[in-house]
Amino acid sequence: MQTNTGPAADRGVPLSPEPATSAETGGHAAGGSRASLRLSTVGPWAVPMLLCILFISFSVLAPRTFGTLANVRVMIGGQATIVLLAMAIIVPLRAGDFDLSISAVMILSGCTIGALSAHNYPPAVACVLAVLIGPAVGVINGLLVVSFGIDSFIATLGSLTILSGLATLISGGSTIATFPTGLIDIASQTFLGFATPVWVGWIIALLLLYIFELTPCGRYLLFIGGNRDAARLAGLRVNAFRRGAFIVSGTLSSMTGLLFSGALGSVDPSAGSAYLLPPVTAAFLGASAIKLGRFNVLGTLVAIYLLAVGITGLQLLGIQNWIVDVFNGACLIGAVGLTRLFGRAASR
Repeated sequence: MQTNTGPAADRGVPLSPEPATSAETGGHAAGGSRASLRLSTVGPWAVPMLLCILFISFSVLAPRTFGTLANVRVMIGGQATIVLLAMAIIVPLRAGDFDLSISAVMILSGCTIGALSAHNYPPAVACVLAVLIGPAVGVINGLLVVSFGIDSFIATLGSLTILSGLATLISGGSTIATFPTGLIDIASQTFLGFATPVWVGWIIALLLLYIFELTPCGRYLLFIGGNRDAARLAGLRVNAFRRGAFIVSGTLSSMTGLLFSGALGSVDPSAGSAYLLPPVTAAFLGASAIKLGRFNVLGTLVAIYLLAVGITGLQLLGIQNWIVDVFNGACLIGAVGLTRLFGRAASR
């Protein structure tokens, strides 16, 4: 996916061939400017404000279940895997590419650790081999997308399907629960009430925040995602950055597989699809927060916890589990719409 300038209609250029009077033009321009100013001012904080409103509302409606410190810890801890996968996917998205294989890489890495442990491989060897799956898949995805020119959505969707099949092959189609006790102990360690995966996710988010906002590499990725041709003319190694983004995404996904399998103590080879939509939704919803039109770390984190608050609150109010998919899907559609709306406002 490459972000390019849309057609004239998308930029708000009048399509009517009839000339407007100066009064009409001035009035519409002034009104449009005021509306754009309001959107560009409120836009970055719309999602954070919605998070606060939902949290307060559910705390009032369900004070004994939702509005408790224990529930807040559960919500944050339950999003540890989503945080890690979201950090993985926003790296190639920043460069204008999709990577839909993130959840399949995570599951395959977890299944690999379990299978190797069942065959008495040393824990360190099993973990290293499992982590290497991620960069290997990243190299393949980069080759397919950058070198062969296959659309990133199609290429990584194919990778997802292949990796899911390999996970089923390795696990024999059943849940794997043979993991090193050392890995389980590390993943279950807590500090200030939060387990290791939560802290690892926050540390990676902080690192990516620094790279995206304060280093040339982060600015180059943003430039490449906005206009690859212009980036090439500026002398950037566009293909190298895109391949590197896929490798980073795959590596973070396989690392997530280690923490995921250690935290749960088991891996279901068919669970990958359940962990794909939430990080994708959070990434796009995050692009309509903090930094409008940009895939950014802080916006993605806010979006993740917004989704967690919304889903948890609705479930505690008695809504059945089907609300999870409906809420995530609706938020994804709304996120893309908000991004386009705020993007047009910012360009005026």
